[in-house]
Amino acid sequence: MDILAAQPLPFDPNQVTPGVVGFAATVLVAVAVMLLMWDFNRRVRRINDRAHIKERIEAELAEREAEEAAAGGAAAGDPSPDDPATQDAPSSPATAPDESPQRGA
Repeated sequence: MDILAAQPLPFDPNQVTPGVVGFAATVLVAVAVMLLMWDFNRRVRRINDRAHIKERIEAELAEREAEEAAAGGAAAGDPSPDDPATQDAPSSPATAPDESPQRGA
């Protein structure tokens, strides 16, 4: 091993540079990292905006339900139009008035 270290190098180690290829590779990596950071920030911002909008919608729905419950409590005797128990059920033929034309009359 000492024999290889003792041989002089065919070039000056202080004068060696990566050249144009090394510079281009470094710039390419830097640009790729910047684009990845930009895309990551865009996606995180979009996720945060969607979560914020979802919270606002849920708060608005809860507020609306509370207002409807308060309005329903004030008029407790009034049936709700969405209540299936208060909707008119279709009448059976036995209880329905006969509205068909008379035959043979």
